[in-house]
Amino acid sequence: MPFQSGRSNKRLNGSQGTAAVAGDFALGAGWGSTGSATVLTGSNAQRGVLTLTASGSSYAQATATVVFTFPDGAWSAAPFGLVNVTSNSAIDEGHVVVTTTTTAATLTFSVLPVSTKIYIFRYMFCE
Repeated sequence: MPFQSGRSNKRLNGSQGTAAVAGDFALGAGWGSTGSATVLTGSNAQRGVLTLTASGSSYAQATATVVFTFPDGAWSAAPFGLVNVTSNSAIDEGHVVVTTTTTAATLTFSVLPVSTKIYIFRYMFCE
């Protein structure tokens, strides 16, 4: 379970949970035909860092989505999600809308990614 109940300091333990891997993240068409994802070591179902590179052609939509399937399986309720995104090009930074279910989170980036640019998503989920 991502939340450790009964702790006297009332803090979430962000180190709990199954490790997240690139295969847990499905990139939508907005990232290009050959967009790629890497996950920072230490990332898990509850918090982590995802790095995306837009590349190729076929940017088919005005927004780009990423679906994160939680590696721990279903939460008991859809978790609250918080995501921050930065880029190696300040003009490409945008907002991320997070929609969650008990088994996955859909991250919708507000701008069309630019080919070869790197986008860093820092995420956190909790019930």
